[in-house]
Amino acid sequence: MAVLRSESTPGSSRWPFRHIAWVLAVSAFGAGIPTPLYAVYQQQYHFASGVLAVVFAAYTAGVLATMLLFAPLSDIIGRKPVLYLGMSLTVASGVAFIFASGVLTLALARVVSGLAVGATTSTATASMASLEPRHDQHHVARVSVAANFGGVAFGILLSGFLVEYAPAPTHLVFVVLIVVSLAGMIAVATTRETVARRPKALRARVQRLLVPKTVRLPFWVAAGSLAACYSIYGYFGALAPTFLRVGLNLANPAGSATLIALMFGLAAITQLALGQVRDRRALLIGLPIILGATVFLTTSLPLTSFALFVVGDAALGIGIGFAYMGSVTLIDRVSPSSLRGEILSAFFVVGYLALAIPTIGVGATADRFGLLAAASSFGIALALSVAVLYGVTLRTPTPPGGEGRPRNSR
Repeated sequence: MAVLRSESTPGSSRWPFRHIAWVLAVSAFGAGIPTPLYAVYQQQYHFASGVLAVVFAAYTAGVLATMLLFAPLSDIIGRKPVLYLGMSLTVASGVAFIFASGVLTLALARVVSGLAVGATTSTATASMASLEPRHDQHHVARVSVAANFGGVAFGILLSGFLVEYAPAPTHLVFVVLIVVSLAGMIAVATTRETVARRPKALRARVQRLLVPKTVRLPFWVAAGSLAACYSIYGYFGALAPTFLRVGLNLANPAGSATLIALMFGLAAITQLALGQVRDRRALLIGLPIILGATVFLTTSLPLTSFALFVVGDAALGIGIGFAYMGSVTLIDRVSPSSLRGEILSAFFVVGYLALAIPTIGVGATADRFGLLAAASSFGIALALSVAVLYGVTLRTPTPPGGEGRPRNSR
């Protein structure tokens, strides 16, 4: 990868770094917006929970397509063209949702939203790594993850309040998305290119996935934790509004959006406030919190306990904050520099598959056996998986870092 040497020094402006963080947050904002709208779409178009889950999961196909096909091109054609593409696709997703008129068009809009996220996320993070004035890669990880979770939280929250209190709820929020995406394009324009373009090397290629034998144990510990976080994201993103409305009789979209945004918001705050806890240590804190939160959430629906749900929801956000940071920093440290791209791609493929497959399974279970059975089965499966993962993590020693990035403190 032909990365230009950064001209940044410890006294350099942080604004270019922040501009790209804004682009990353806009992409996540667009991904979060549909969450409170799914219940509206479900009532409007009369489709089942299983269909709703498939519409949500269509996002994964878009993410993986651009992450594996377009994102690698940023090393050749430059970061900025791919980021422009990401913001253009975000605008296109907003337009697609505005004109959606049924299940197929909603699924198409969701695919375009995934394409936007796939094109933006890894490229923006790589650009931020070059623009960070102190070259502190851990700070890059903290901010990028916080921008992702924070963007999703704000998208859910704004969408929920517009659904409840504004006219044209399925259209207005996407107009906001289009406006902030155009601002994202301006943000890209104000930053410098961070790689040397090599147009003669341009060729179609798919990002290779690779997990060397020497890092397989820490890889699967990290990837398993990521999968737990993403499966929760899928559950909350697609089906939690319906479960809240039916299971806890919370019919107010703004109220349900606030509860769901609380989880993502606390995950973002945890990244920023407690980001110095990382690697295996963060996993050993985060996984038990997720386990306990899952118990609260699973018991809240049969008991119709709003208080239990809120406690579990908040705890889940904190646990995800620790677990996500722990998984990302662990995989980054143990990955040899020459293979980091391939390993990280395999890592995120596991995560996005975990976002889609359990969500579809829970939706199908809800259609056949009811919402309570679906929520309970998801909670029990997640709790068992997290308990096993915690046991494996506890028996896995902290890796020394190998050729990966060592620990550094600010």
